[in-house]
Amino acid sequence: MKQTFKILLILFFISFPYEANAISPSPFIKAFKGLGKFFKKGADEVPDIGKKIEDLKGGSIKSSSKIDETISSVDNTNSIKFEEGTLSQIDNLSKDELLEAHNINQVRRQRDADQLLDVVDAVDIASDIAQTAIIVPFIQTEWTGRVFQSSKYFNDPSIEKRILIKCETNLEDFYFTALFDEKARNWLLLSGNFTNKSEGLYIKPMKRQELLVLRDLEEYIYFANKPKGIKKFPTKYFVIDNEAKFFYEKYINVTKDPEYLINEILNKIEKNSFKCNRSL
Repeated sequence: MKQTFKILLILFFISFPYEANAISPSPFIKAFKGLGKFFKKGADEVPDIGKKIEDLKGGSIKSSSKIDETISSVDNTNSIKFEEGTLSQIDNLSKDELLEAHNINQVRRQRDADQLLDVVDAVDIASDIAQTAIIVPFIQTEWTGRVFQSSKYFNDPSIEKRILIKCETNLEDFYFTALFDEKARNWLLLSGNFTNKSEGLYIKPMKRQELLVLRDLEEYIYFANKPKGIKKFPTKYFVIDNEAKFFYEKYINVTKDPEYLINEILNKIEKNSFKCNRSL
């Protein structure tokens, strides 16, 4: 039994996502106290803790779960303030002001949709070099946000110039802005990433940025952050489907292309409870 307990403790620590850079001991102490109670019941009565932790990350645990209640302590006040501030900016800033707030400079804003000069994160490279980036064949430049237009969860009221979509996981909230312009390019932006949902668990938030659309279908939209080099693929992938389901995956291996990953992500989105809603 002691050996089993040690193994479970090790699994408990290593099961959290790698973005957790700094963790305070308080939530773990509470969880270990709970584990101690489990072990008093005997081996046959001990629940599958490893599965519970995986369910926490995958979104399968309901809010009534004891482990979910122990680990995930939402700071409602900060969350509400963050959402209100994000909504206010997206609603009130002009298109140019919004793009500037997402670190998109004036020169980039004036380019046509098919000019792929800024597909690598934080690097504005010449056109001939940009075309050699391995992500280029997977990018849909003339996307229209078909899932937003067709899904009952996003198209009421009808979409005009912009929408703001909030997507929630157990650990993070994401705010995505889609800007539409019939005469120019459309923009998909990450407008906010609230990560202070779990007490004592630090996750570095993603900065505001432009995102790359990889598939634009009525069934779902598939998009990613920009890669860190012309010979690398993105590290963060997102899917929003027509039932307002959401999935977010991070990959350390930047050699796997988006087509290789999409089927895996679509399979996962069917098994989790993460959802999106239109905020604007």
